[in-house]
Amino acid sequence: MHTPDFYRIIDAEIEGILVKYKEDRFLQRPPNHQDNQKAYALLIWFLEFYGKIYSYTDFITEGEDDSSCDIVFDKTNHLGERVFYVVQSKWNNHKNSGGKTSSDEIKKALSDFKTVLRGEKQTGNEKLKGQLENLQAHLRTNGEMKFIFLTLSQYQGGSDDNIEAFLDKDDKIKFEVIDIDRIKADYIDRYYKLIDPVNPLEKYISPEESPISLEFAQPAGHFIKIEKPYEAYLTLLRPKMIYELFEKYGFALYFKNVRNPLLQSQFNQEIETTALEEPQLFWYYNNGITAITLNIPPIGKNAKLVVLTGLQIINGAQTVYAIYRAYKSASPAKRAIMDANSFVTLRLMQSGGKKFDLNVTRFTNSQNPVTDRDFWANDDIQVKLQNDSFQTAVWYEKRRGEFRNVPEHIQVVSNEEFARLILCYHLQEPHWFFTKGSEKLFFVSQNDHKGGLYEKIFAPDLSYEDLLAAHYADEMFIRYQSISRRWDLRLLVVGLLKSALGKYFKAKYNNSQINTSKKIVELFEKNETATIYKTVQFLINFIDELMDQNILLIWQEDGFNKIKNLLTDYDLKIEEIENIELPVPNLSAGKHAGDGRPDDRI
Repeated sequence: MHTPDFYRIIDAEIEGILVKYKEDRFLQRPPNHQDNQKAYALLIWFLEFYGKIYSYTDFITEGEDDSSCDIVFDKTNHLGERVFYVVQSKWNNHKNSGGKTSSDEIKKALSDFKTVLRGEKQTGNEKLKGQLENLQAHLRTNGEMKFIFLTLSQYQGGSDDNIEAFLDKDDKIKFEVIDIDRIKADYIDRYYKLIDPVNPLEKYISPEESPISLEFAQPAGHFIKIEKPYEAYLTLLRPKMIYELFEKYGFALYFKNVRNPLLQSQFNQEIETTALEEPQLFWYYNNGITAITLNIPPIGKNAKLVVLTGLQIINGAQTVYAIYRAYKSASPAKRAIMDANSFVTLRLMQSGGKKFDLNVTRFTNSQNPVTDRDFWANDDIQVKLQNDSFQTAVWYEKRRGEFRNVPEHIQVVSNEEFARLILCYHLQEPHWFFTKGSEKLFFVSQNDHKGGLYEKIFAPDLSYEDLLAAHYADEMFIRYQSISRRWDLRLLVVGLLKSALGKYFKAKYNNSQINTSKKIVELFEKNETATIYKTVQFLINFIDELMDQNILLIWQEDGFNKIKNLLTDYDLKIEEIENIELPVPNLSAGKHAGDGRPDDRI
C-alpha cells in the first residue's frame, strides 16, 4: 500500500472525526484553517486508535496560542505504575504525505518541550500549564515519562544525538517516534490481520525474558515432573491466570508460535462457549497449552506461585485467546464459576536452546496442518520483507492466513511463492525445480539438512524490490503466454529476464549502472509494461531457436548456464526488443492466473 493511498485512508477517518465532533470549539475554526482542524482531529484519532480513549477533552492540552498540537496526560498502566505521556504531532497534508521527517523537526520539538517544561517559556494555556506542573512533580518523585513525536511523514533517523541529549541518561524518560510507516503497519495489524498492535500508550514488556509470575491450580507436589534431559512439568492453570497473562502481554506471548490465533474462527467460538457455559467440561474437551521458559527455579512441594524467567506459548494459541475473550466478557459471578470448575493443562518446559525449542514447536504442532514455512514466520528477514512490502501494492505473507481481510487493490503473495521467484529471477537457478524433492527444502535450514535451501534463498541482503520485480515479470508471462501453459518455459524465461532486461536497459538508457529490478518495478507501476512483455517474447524466441539446435539439456543446471552464457555474450540490439509486436493480453490471467494448478505455477 503506497503511502499516498494509506494517507487517504487516514484522512477519510480524520474527516469522519471532524463531522463526529463538529461542536468541539477547537474544530470550529475558520474554514481557511482546515489543516489546523485536521491536526487537532489527528490527536483525537491517535487517542482512539492506540489508547482506545474516546473522552478526549481531558487529554488534549493544545491551546489556541500554541504553535503545535500537544497531548499531556497521565495514565496508570497494567503494572499499576503511573506514567505521563507527552505527544507532539507534526501534521502533513496530502500533498506532503510522501515527505520525510527531518532531524531539525525532532530537535525543535524536543527543545521546545524542554523549554516549556523548565518554565523558560511562558504559556497562556492554563490547562497545559497545570499538566506540566503535575508532570514536574511526578518526575521529582522518580516517576516515568514518555515523549511521543507523532508525524504523518516518514521518519528516517538522523536524530540520535538530539534524542540522547533529551533523555540525558535518565532511565525514567522514554522517547518514541510514531511516523506514517509505523501507523500503517499498526493499522494493517488491527484491520487486516485482526490483531492488536503494540500500544505506545502502554508500557510494553516482552514476556520472552521478563520475570513471569505463574500461579498453579494445585501445589507443586501434585505436578508431574520430568528432570532429564530438560526440566519440564505437567500441571494445571485456572482461567484467571491465562486471562491475566494475555491481558498483560497480549500477542507477544505467541512470538515463537507458528501462527497467531484465528480470531474469528468457529474453533475459537466453540472454545469460548465451552469455557463460559460448560466450564466443568473444559478440561475434557481441550488439549491444553505448551510453553517454554528460559529458566524454572527450584520449586518446593507446597509452592503454587512460581516466578519464571520468560514465557512463550508455542502450542495452544487458540485456547489462550479464547479463554481470554470468554473471561473478559464474563460477569464476576461467571468468572468465579469458571475458576472453580475449569482447568487448563499446561506443559511447561525449560528451554534447551534454539534448535530444541524449534523442534518442540514443530512437533507439538505436527498434528495440525503446519508446514516448514510456518516455522520461519518470525525470522528477521521474513519480518523485514513484510514490512518493506507494506510500501507497495503487493503484500508479503510470511505466515499462512495472517491477512484475514485484504483491502481493495492489494494483492497478497506468500513467501512460498516468492521463494520460487527468488530462485528463478534473483538467483537465476531455475534448475532446482527439476531436481527431485528440492521444493520440500525451500524452508529447511542447511543446519538441519545438507540440502536445505532456506539460507540460500532468503539471504540477509535480499531486497523486496528484487522480489517485486520477479513477481511483476512472472505476471507478464502469465498475462500474455497463459495459452501455452508451459510452466517449464516460464521457469526459463523468468530465470533469464533479469539478464535480458539488464542488457536492454543499459543500451536503451546508456547507463551501465542501472538497477534492473528497480526499473522493472517502475515500469510496471506506471503501467508501461510493453518493454517487459517484449523482452519475455524475445526470450521465448531465443529459447525456441536453441531448442531447434537440439540443445536437449537446457532444463538441467549445466544446460541453463549454457543458455545464460549465450545470452550474456549475445550482442542485443534495442531494436530486437522494440520491434516485437504486442498481442492482446489474456485478461483472465492477470494476478491470479492458474492458481491451484501445479503446471501453471512456478
